[in-house]
Amino acid sequence: MNATKQKILVKSLALFNDQGISSVSLRTIADEAGISVGNLQYHFKKREDIVEALYFQLVDKMNNVFTLDEKEILRSFFLAAKEMISVMYAYQFFLLDFVTVVRNNQRIKKHYAELSKQREHQFLMIVDVLISEGLFRKEFIENEYKTLFKRTEVLSNFWFSSVLIQAAKLPSKTIEAYSLIASQSIYPYLTEKGRKEYAELFPEQLL
Repeated sequence: MNATKQKILVKSLALFNDQGISSVSLRTIADEAGISVGNLQYHFKKREDIVEALYFQLVDKMNNVFTLDEKEILRSFFLAAKEMISVMYAYQFFLLDFVTVVRNNQRIKKHYAELSKQREHQFLMIVDVLISEGLFRKEFIENEYKTLFKRTEVLSNFWFSSVLIQAAKLPSKTIEAYSLIASQSIYPYLTEKGRKEYAELFPEQLL
């Protein structure tokens, strides 16, 4: 990717995060990047093309995070979750305008649907390993972990929006707050062995 194209994406990301997609025009982006609108449109004809490019950047970064160390699988599971939250925070505009983006961009909508299935499969494979390692309990009810994934997915997609209902901006402490919710949502599924490891990882959470 050439320097101008990369600069456009960097400036666009900052503007989208700060103002929201609907408030940012190609002119706004061009002015921020110090280039003409014509130069910008040489690289991205429409604002939606920039949104799409940033979406696939986000996906690539998330894919790089979604790797666990099987020797310390529970620890790396929680660390990966927090890192993913940090990545989402860096691309917060996408989640804040999530419904609008997927309704207006069929390529993103189709890709996200496929990605969601892939993530679910990966999550359930990790759960199987955690169960085999004696860290997660077996299911008490049918599709319990599949439902856990769906709950986590909904929370991930709309957590930032829920914060903005009561705040003007997303503070960086949002990452820690979400990480706490995410880790505690897993706690009920841990075995005694898993809870001991959890206590070592998060001693400040225990009463």
